[in-house]
Amino acid sequence: MTEPRTMGVEEEFLLVGPDGSPVAKAAEALEASGHSTKGGGTGALEPEFMEEQLETATHPRSALEDLAAEIRAGRARAQDAADRVDARAVALATCPVRFTGTTMPGVRYQEARRVFGLTAREQLTSGCHVHVAVADEAEGVDVLDRIGPWLPTLLALSTNSPYWQGEDTDYASFRSQVLVTMT
Repeated sequence: MTEPRTMGVEEEFLLVGPDGSPVAKAAEALEASGHSTKGGGTGALEPEFMEEQLETATHPRSALEDLAAEIRAGRARAQDAADRVDARAVALATCPVRFTGTTMPGVRYQEARRVFGLTAREQLTSGCHVHVAVADEAEGVDVLDRIGPWLPTLLALSTNSPYWQGEDTDYASFRSQVLVTMT
């Protein structure tokens, strides 16, 4: 009998204040809620690249019901942490208003900011990432080969970021334009 596939989900949230503007309170929110700013790995509430963001990550799960329950619990943890610093955790792919991002402390984040300059400073994007286990590298390559033709459809179905720095970009998914520069 083969082992069931496992999957996990990471979600990134923008922290906004009472007026809806981004607030650089991730480290403060993590500390106030008893989470580490270094991240605790899968299942923990973690920092993201920018101080205006929080991230949740599930454990690998084989049952969709278990995955859904852990996603809901992660969202509740993110909002609880935001509540502690008078903020809201919102799921937005890009920030729809003008902002000045604050890069989290840490060597990895600061190096990315140094290497990518303005692109990194303006990188206030959030996403939902679904991870699915594969048996080995060969199967991973096969999956990527088969999913390739579906990528335009998946992008079209997931468009959710028409605004950037307070302007309508005329793109349905401007987040994809920002991320192309960072990869």
